[in-house]
Amino acid sequence: MSTIPQAASPAARRAPAAGLALLALALAPAAGAAEPGALTAASDGWRWRRGQVTVELRHRDARWSAAEAGAVGKALDRLPDGFLRKATAVARVFYRDGHPRNESGKRGPNVTATTDAVAGYVSYGNGLLDGVDERRIYLTVTHELGHCAQYAVIGGPVWLAKALAKTTGTPGWTAISWTSAVTYGLKSWNGFVSDYARTNDREDFAESVEFYWVNPDGLRRVSPAKYAFMKAVVFDGAVSPASARVASHDVIAPVRPVIERLGDTVDTPGSLVKVHGKHFMGPLDGGYNTVRYRGTRTLHVPVSRTTVWSWVPPIKEGAASVTVTTQDGQSAPADFRVKKPWWKFW
Repeated sequence: MSTIPQAASPAARRAPAAGLALLALALAPAAGAAEPGALTAASDGWRWRRGQVTVELRHRDARWSAAEAGAVGKALDRLPDGFLRKATAVARVFYRDGHPRNESGKRGPNVTATTDAVAGYVSYGNGLLDGVDERRIYLTVTHELGHCAQYAVIGGPVWLAKALAKTTGTPGWTAISWTSAVTYGLKSWNGFVSDYARTNDREDFAESVEFYWVNPDGLRRVSPAKYAFMKAVVFDGAVSPASARVASHDVIAPVRPVIERLGDTVDTPGSLVKVHGKHFMGPLDGGYNTVRYRGTRTLHVPVSRTTVWSWVPPIKEGAASVTVTTQDGQSAPADFRVKKPWWKFW
């Protein structure tokens, strides 16, 4: 006599599935982790490949040594597939040059690498590769591929994406820190991972790509908005594993305005006094400056990010320290003294 097995209860059916899901989660690699790629010699240089991503390391003005190619391969090993697919859709050739080239020709000896996205390559020179500093090579490779990723995010033909990056900017990115992709007016001196990131929004993008992957906590600390953009748009949610991070590569400290000197240290009310310093807001920037003498706000005109013209307010003679305040904070006071006008006898 045969018996007919009874159907398992819904809870019993779910238990094995839940167990398998937990097991799969336990065995899954860390977010962002990837297997090393294969680096092989080629007739014109070297080839690095992992899955569907291929990067050609080609000789040009100079030749890739095995050690140099190996260091670049290790750098690529530490980057995630999603990011590499974006970047190599724009540039998948790495040229070895004595001095890096871009669309304008050779660059100076102090330039370590440059990207010609329209021509589809990154050029690396002696300034980076001599000595084979693997840490420095890793950071530079990530930065240069960050330029490529920006054009991939904008989309369309690379020449058009590059033109848009310089004019209308990158949607969702440029407006975080810049008033315009044409003038590169700063909204604040802070919110940047490095001084170089303040150059323009393209360098800001590449530097933020670099820091998102090698020091994400630093990027999140200086700009939560940039961290969120990088995670969602550029890295498709991937988070770098500990093996991809560089603890010693830290972000710059926040700044506030600094008065370095005054054009005059003693003058009368209504006189023009130039305030020289740094971290002021320039005429094309999106922040503000406030100049005060002994706490009294006065008229001023920003000439640049290092010079502000101010007029001594109508206050009584005596010590009247000068301060400049922006959205980034207030400067330390600079000594100034208001003197009685020559015509005033009372």
